[in-house]
Amino acid sequence: CLINMLEQEVNPTVTASATPPPSSSPSPWYTALTQGAAWTWDQLGCALGNLRRSLFQSRRADYPIIVLDHAIAERAPDVPWYYAYVPTLKLPLSLEYLHDALYHIAHDPDVRGVLFLMKGPTLSLAQAQSLAALFARFRAWDRDAHGANAAPKQILVHLEQSSGPVYLAACAADRITMPPLASWDVLGLRSAPTYWRAALDRIGVVFDVVKIAPWKTAADTLTRTAMSDEARAQTTWLLDSLRADMVQAISGGRHLAAEQVAALIDQAPLSAAQALAAGLVDDVVYEDELPTLLQQRMDRPARLLPYAQARGLLRREPQPHSARRIGVMSLEGTMVVGESRTYPVPLPVVGEAMMGSNTVKQLIRAARKDSSLAAVVVHIDSGGGSALAADLIWRELSLLNQEKPVIVYMGDVAASGGYYIATAARRIVAQPATLTGSIGVVIAKGVTADLRAKIGANREVITRGENADLLSDDRLWSEAQRHKIEEMIHDVYDAFKQRVAQGRGLPYATLDNIANGRVWTGRQALAHGLVDELGDFTVALAAACRAAELPADGRTETVMIHPPTRRLTAEPGNPPVATWGRTLPQGTPQEWAAWINALAQGEWQTLLRRDPVWLIAPDLPRVE
Repeated sequence: CLINMLEQEVNPTVTASATPPPSSSPSPWYTALTQGAAWTWDQLGCALGNLRRSLFQSRRADYPIIVLDHAIAERAPDVPWYYAYVPTLKLPLSLEYLHDALYHIAHDPDVRGVLFLMKGPTLSLAQAQSLAALFARFRAWDRDAHGANAAPKQILVHLEQSSGPVYLAACAADRITMPPLASWDVLGLRSAPTYWRAALDRIGVVFDVVKIAPWKTAADTLTRTAMSDEARAQTTWLLDSLRADMVQAISGGRHLAAEQVAALIDQAPLSAAQALAAGLVDDVVYEDELPTLLQQRMDRPARLLPYAQARGLLRREPQPHSARRIGVMSLEGTMVVGESRTYPVPLPVVGEAMMGSNTVKQLIRAARKDSSLAAVVVHIDSGGGSALAADLIWRELSLLNQEKPVIVYMGDVAASGGYYIATAARRIVAQPATLTGSIGVVIAKGVTADLRAKIGANREVITRGENADLLSDDRLWSEAQRHKIEEMIHDVYDAFKQRVAQGRGLPYATLDNIANGRVWTGRQALAHGLVDELGDFTVALAAACRAAELPADGRTETVMIHPPTRRLTAEPGNPPVATWGRTLPQGTPQEWAAWINALAQGEWQTLLRRDPVWLIAPDLPRVE
């Protein structure tokens, strides 16, 4: 209240109950006073929490339990508080939440470890690599907090289902168990694109496509009947890189020879008994047997409690608050010009979420105006989309980077337009399994004249202008029109390469060797100079702290960038921050309305035919 009253004295437009909006620039005295108050309250809260901990010593957990049973996001979703109370609604668990949970568990002197119950979570290989890095970080926190001579805390993973990515994450644990009738299902990798050309011919639909390079395969499934030689070569090098990561993770985690791991994958699925005999798991037990398995005292089994119950009795320590913070945002979904939106049902080509350039620009400009932000970490998970939308976002990120360091962390995929906007950053961090690159351009339109003829639908067309039908679905492009389209996409491709050359410090003349639509894994991209470092979000955050000359030991506060309270106009010279593409729970009335409207207006076709697009091909290799 005192802080708000003081602010009211200086700025009468701020109400007594309001706090400065995220887009405002708080004064130094306000920031210092706020941090001082936060530090005092933090100390008081920790003291009370530790007192409660000592009073209820018998209720403490030996092993807090964390259940992974559905989708996992990179960052905690920014949704209204009441969503937590909606029946049957499960918000995605985030790596950010797991990071904070493991940090608190590691710093408690009495906890003996942590138990992960893997009940069929949806994990990508990049997320599995992030989770493995988090396990390693947990051990470092434990060692730093309690000394090298203290008994190390254990990470135990109980697998009810062991798909490839889930098992790869488990290999970073100290102990792996599974129930007797579970199976070891690390089956390898698979790529299975479906080519629709023959089926489309039967119904009278043909796609006219102009693209840069044979490796830009985003529209191949619509225009070909089989995989091209270039697409096959690209899929092969992606599979080889991902398989090497998979074998290396299992080999290192389970202390098995790489050749033995490769042979076991070829023999999968394996029963729990076979997995135990091969050294792939440590114990075959039911979940109810885990307390006895982990028992150390003779008088009672180990006490296992869900983390939500255990965290209230974990030791708490006040955390210092720095005056300057790191802003965080997530750019997710297919890029489109306009506003960001999500749909309750996936749309063809577009996907589940759409990253709108207008929404992103406002978030970036809001971050630009926040003087408390010393740097910004941008999490990108996008296969691309509209070239214009990507360029508008790139421009705003470039302006932001002129004023504050921008560090990009790539998630599962940051390719085509997703990579384009990443080139505005000072440093790019990716996981070994991140799909990236795909530097190229494609434009396409569907032609439905034969379809209308087959069903007896007659369209009468009257035009003025030679190219009035350039974007229509009436006919294929004429030779002159195709030449015009080719000129346009070559200009766009040239701009793409210029952004890469400028942002990555690579010779423009050599870019065709790694561009032309080629897709790379993060490990391959590092070798080609497209990224700077392999690692998870925490690695990117540490890079941002170093760039801003802030402590990189976890003391620096991070904050999510939120939309401004009022619309911000463009300002020259200095920069704004990147977008945070929220994936809201599916099925709200607004989402259904947007989805129906998109279908009615043919939005997914419009994306393809009215704008050159930077879009990664679907059906690329994935770990099974």
